[in-house]
This record gives sequence, C-alpha cells and structure tokens, in this order.
Amino acid sequence: MLAAAGVCARSRYGRTEANHYIRLSADFSYARSLAKGGYAWDAEMPMSLREAQSIIGSGMKEAGIAGNGFAPGLGVGYRLTYGYFVFDAGLGVEYRHQYLRPKALTNAYAEGYDEQGILYNGRHIWTHRVCEMRHVGLNLPVMLGCEFSDVVILAGVKLNADVWGQQKEKGLYSLEATYDRYMDPFEKMPNHGFVKDEPYTCAPVPLTTSFDLRACLEVGYCFHGGESTPRRGRGRSNIVKCYVSAFGEYGVVGSEGAYVPFLIGARLTMLLPLPKGRECTCWKF
Repeated sequence: MLAAAGVCARSRYGRTEANHYIRLSADFSYARSLAKGGYAWDAEMPMSLREAQSIIGSGMKEAGIAGNGFAPGLGVGYRLTYGYFVFDAGLGVEYRHQYLRPKALTNAYAEGYDEQGILYNGRHIWTHRVCEMRHVGLNLPVMLGCEFSDVVILAGVKLNADVWGQQKEKGLYSLEATYDRYMDPFEKMPNHGFVKDEPYTCAPVPLTTSFDLRACLEVGYCFHGGESTPRRGRGRSNIVKCYVSAFGEYGVVGSEGAYVPFLIGARLTMLLPLPKGRECTCWKF
C-alpha cells in the first residue's frame, strides 16, 4: 500500500504539466518618440508666410522630431506555463503623453503694410517650439520565454494602434520689419506690431490613427506564489502569482504618420489560475 501511494505521489507532483492563467498587468514607463519620416525643409532656405503658417500648430509630422514623456498602461491576457516554457498573449491599452521639440522656423518672409500704409518686408520667426502630444493606443502583445527559480524572461512583439491622438503647440513668435528707406530692421516695437519672443499657443488638433510594431523584452521576479512561497497544503498550479518586472519596447516599423516609440519602465503582473479538471493519477489494474 505504501509503495502504491509513493508511485501515485510521484506521478502527480513529479511530472511536468501545463498551467493556464488569466493575466492582469499594470505598467508605467518613460517614453520617447522619434519621427523618422514626415515633412522636411531646409532651415537655411527662405519660405513664404503661408507655408510656415501651414506648419505651425497643424499637427503634421515633421521629419527628425523627437521628444520625451511618460506612458502608463493596463493589460489583460492569457499565460501558459509548461515546465520552464512560458507563452503569453493578450490585449492592452496605453496612454502616451509626450513633449516633442520641432525645429525652429526662422526664415519665413512676407510683405506687409504698417499702420501708416508703408510697405515693409516682414520676417516671421517661431522659436522654442514645443508640441504636447497625447495618444491612446490599443495593443496586441505576443511573448515567449522561460521561467526558473522565480525569474521569468519574455521576448516577443507588440502590434500597437494609436486610435486617438491630439497635439497642441506653443512657443515664441517674433516679427522683424525691413524698410527700403532704413538700414536696420525694426524689432521690439509692439505698438507697431513688431514683437520679439512673444509667447503663442495654438488650438489642439486631432491626429490620425497610426500603427507601429514593437520588439519587446521583459525580465521579472515572482514575489508571491513562486517556488519560494510557502504552500501550506496548496498545490503550485492553483495559487495566485504576482510579479514585478522591468521591460523595454522599441518601435521597429510604423505606418505613415506614426512616431516610432521607445519605452522603458516597470510592470506589475498578477496571474489568476484557471480551474483544472480532476483526473486520477493512480495506477489502474
């Protein structure tokens, strides 16, 4: 009888079995974005005032823009463990708030008339431009990895769609006037409309839906429910597991109008075990 019980126990607990979990996660990260493509111009070449006004506050993607911010997120998904192997997939929502730094526009020219009706050539300048960009995105992560000694390592890809976006620009505006009859330009004369570094703010503009594909890496530690957690009569497969991890994501490709993101941050994950069907593991004669 004792021999049969020992065989039964080894058969039940000594084998490798598949465990299924519902995954809940929350993360917070530093976020950086870069515009690899978009509208570009030669900063040394003059442009018309109309062309400059079509750029300022428009929300258009400008080549070379980069910026920093933050990105909290929530996720739900499914995780499978089988021995050391881990598979994870799910659905997440991400809010990304960033401050982009577009190039200054310093060579926009247009003729105008002052309050006395005298013609002048105006130079319009926009400097210290800051674009506050906000996105709400939905993403589909697929991760593979391994777990041993309460340490989990996951790598995979994430398809992200920014379904809502808004951008608002602010900065400093200057207008210099050059007259044929005078040698020096007129500036810092607000009563005549010639201003220097006057703050401006543009109305928020909506951004179009965009997509990006990210490469992802996550390294975490199971601080509850792992091998080091006392069981007190409960099996390893039916206990809630909690992880804290560091992760990084890098946008490999993006659709037209998408800003390629880079995120690095911390994540809390909870695994809720799915019920298993009971089975007899004893020998039958």
